[in-house]
Amino acid sequence: MITKEMTAHDKLVVALGEVLQERRNKLSLSQNELARASGFHRSYISDVERGYRNISLKNLSRLATALQVSVSSVLALAEQKMAVFSQTN
Repeated sequence: MITKEMTAHDKLVVALGEVLQERRNKLSLSQNELARASGFHRSYISDVERGYRNISLKNLSRLATALQVSVSSVLALAEQKMAVFSQTN
């Protein structure tokens, strides 16, 4: 969850995780299934979705590919989440 006390960087990391989790849920994938499809461990997926990991562009690309979405759309949705949060707070 994004809070107003977070830095812009932290807000982006959290928003990115939320976008990835929403996409995973839309595809009805478990974290284990996404982990297998992307080559990561389930705990890594969990950490990313909760905003605990600042993932590299390479890893974002692997996750986006497994989720059948472009990296640019994931980033755009994350930025939209940040903008909506900023407007409401």
